[in-house]
Amino acid sequence: MVSIVIPLYNEEDNVDSYEVDLFPVIDKIAKEYNTTFDIIFVNDGSKDRTLEKITAIAARRKDVQVLNHEKNRGMGAALKTGFARTDADLIITMDSDLTFRPEDIPVLLTAYARDRPECVSGSPYLKTGLMEEVTPMRLFFSKSVNYMYRILLRQPITCVSPIFRLYRADTLKKLDLESENFEINAEIISKYLISGYRVVEVPVELHRRRYGESKINIRREIFNNLNMMRKIVRTKYLHRPWRS
Repeated sequence: MVSIVIPLYNEEDNVDSYEVDLFPVIDKIAKEYNTTFDIIFVNDGSKDRTLEKITAIAARRKDVQVLNHEKNRGMGAALKTGFARTDADLIITMDSDLTFRPEDIPVLLTAYARDRPECVSGSPYLKTGLMEEVTPMRLFFSKSVNYMYRILLRQPITCVSPIFRLYRADTLKKLDLESENFEINAEIISKYLISGYRVVEVPVELHRRRYGESKINIRREIFNNLNMMRKIVRTKYLHRPWRS
């Protein structure tokens, strides 16, 4: 069984597209791979009609579960809520705006079936032409952050920040995750690599979001990632606990 965990925050327009762009794709993949999926949406304190709309979908689909945060707590908090609820063997994380397309889920599943790693991580850096829709500012920020993580971790990882990944649930749930925001993806991959878990990267395209606005606060994310890098140094080089 595979759980797909998707955090939601003010994404009512994207939710409207799921009946065409998400569920038919997942249904097709489930049939082709003879796999059972359940989809866990975590509404992270949305102020629009996101919760109303996704709850209506859940009433029609037995494979959809909706969890709710009364207040906005951040992507990391939403993912951790989803992780705690699932009993699946594998967990796939996706963003709600479908900038990583569900059509690429088979890329994750195929890599897992071939190598059985603890994590399969989608990366738009493995091939040219996979980030053509990304804005120059976001591209510059992403390249800079990933370069710094690669130096600190001393691993040939091309991208630590994307949410589009497959995890073995038993290993993911062993991690003591503390991040509440977007940097949770960097925390997970860093702890996997420091712990000696196998991480396999696969090429996937990163698209421009179709509806709504990005929730990333660049200034806050710079601070959060610098703090994350400090913790990597603490743990990997000073052999001290991750938490201060």
